[in-house]
Amino acid sequence: MHQTGLTLIELLVSLVILGFVVTIMSGAFFQVAQVVRIAENVNGQFQPQWIRLHSLKDLVGNLVVLENVEKPFQGDAMGFEAYSLSLPQSDWGTVQQFKVKLETKNQGKTELLVTAGDAKPFVAGSWDMPIQFEYLMVDGSTESIWPPMGTVVDVMPRGVVIRASSGERLVQMIAVYDGVRKVEPNTKSDMGKLFGVDVK
Repeated sequence: MHQTGLTLIELLVSLVILGFVVTIMSGAFFQVAQVVRIAENVNGQFQPQWIRLHSLKDLVGNLVVLENVEKPFQGDAMGFEAYSLSLPQSDWGTVQQFKVKLETKNQGKTELLVTAGDAKPFVAGSWDMPIQFEYLMVDGSTESIWPPMGTVVDVMPRGVVIRASSGERLVQMIAVYDGVRKVEPNTKSDMGKLFGVDVK
């Protein structure tokens, strides 16, 4: 008699082989899913921090000096205030006063908050250690307050430095102010003067 189907043994062997293939493929799919998940987590943590730190560099790198303001930049170890053309979550080119403040959190962590006007504070950076600000002089030395007491200096520091509060480690230099941006408030030609263009 001629047989047209699979025997029970052939069917069992086929099922065992299929089980091995499914097991191997599911392991590979699981590993791919793990790699994708880890990559998304790393990117999710890195990108906001990168944006925050670069926004802070833009903030300090675009400081301006207003002619009718006696102290366009004031700061101490826990924060500073000044005027900038580039504030986080704001259009570039509008001169705004801002404040930067260090806030200590649990377990020695520190957050750096930026506030402009009545806006909600923006977290521009965070560190797993106590940190403080220092202000860079032209000669490369740093001061813990600005303007330095009893010292004749330019109205702006050359840069803002973040250092561990223990003083042992330089954490980051935010930006260096190049000292060329001077604008006059409340005139239509502010941006023109900034870029050296005569605007009527």
